[in-house]
Amino acid sequence: MRGTVVSIDPAPRKGSTVCDGRALRSGDWFSRKKAGELRKLLCKLREGGPDTLICWDAPLTGPRNPELAGAVCKDFSQRRIESFFSRGATDFKAPKGISVRPYSGCSHWAITRSLLGLPRTGPYDARYERLPFHLLPGEDQKEPSRPPVVEIHPAVAAWLWCRGKAGFPNGPTKAPDPWPYKKDCALRKRMWDAILGETGATECPVPTNDDQFDAAVGYLLGVLYLRDRAEPESRPSVVLLGDRQTGSFLVPNVEGLLPKWTCFLKRMEERPRGPGVGTPP
Repeated sequence: MRGTVVSIDPAPRKGSTVCDGRALRSGDWFSRKKAGELRKLLCKLREGGPDTLICWDAPLTGPRNPELAGAVCKDFSQRRIESFFSRGATDFKAPKGISVRPYSGCSHWAITRSLLGLPRTGPYDARYERLPFHLLPGEDQKEPSRPPVVEIHPAVAAWLWCRGKAGFPNGPTKAPDPWPYKKDCALRKRMWDAILGETGATECPVPTNDDQFDAAVGYLLGVLYLRDRAEPESRPSVVLLGDRQTGSFLVPNVEGLLPKWTCFLKRMEERPRGPGVGTPP
C-alpha cells in the first residue's frame, strides 16, 4: 500500500478537523470543515482512487455480525476493543483523561454513518463492498480499488506512546485526572514531543489545539502504517489491533500489547453465555 494520509477528527456540531498529508509542500496541514464541506472532500478522495489512506477518529464498526445484529451480548453498546482498554485486568486500562467510551455513546458515530455508511448496524445497511471506502482491516489481502479507511483512537495511541516515559504518569495515581491532555496545553506539548521522539517523524504538522493534536496523531499513525506495509520484513511500529467483529484501532505496537489482547479475547470467548444470546460469527 502506498500513498498519502488524510486524518479526520469528525464532529457533529463544532466542525470536523482535517490533517491533510497532501499539503506537505504548502505546510497548510489543518482545516476545519462543516459537514457539507467534509462530504465534498470525501467525494474528491473517493474519486482519486486507492492511494489515500483515511484515518477516521470515530467508530467504524458496531455489532459483531451486522447480518445478525443483536445476537451477541452488548452488540449495540460496547465492542471488544473498547472493553479491552476499559479493564484493569488487561494491564492496558486507559487512565482518566483518556476516554474510551462504548461506541454507542459516541455522538460522532452519527455523522460517520452519514458520510461513510459506517458502522454497519444491521442487515439493511449497504454491504461493505458497496460502500465508498474500503474498511480496514479487510476480510482479504487484496489491494482495495477504493480508498481505505481505518479507525483510530488518537487519545489511546498518544497515551500508549507516552506511558512509562519520564515525566508522565505511570500506574495508579491519586490525581483526579492525570492525563487531561484535552485541557492542558503544556501536557499536550510534552506528549507531542515524546511522540515525535518515539516515531522519529520529521515532516509532520505542529498541532496548536486538542482537535489538531488528535488529527495529527492520526496522521502519524497512518504514515507509520504505510511505511510498515512498504517494509514488511521489519517489526511493525503500529498495528491494527482487532478486526471487524471485535472492533479495531490503529495503535502503536508497544511491548506486551498483542499478547495481552490475544489473552483477553481468549478469556472473553471462554465466558459462558446465557440462553438466547447466540453464538458469535
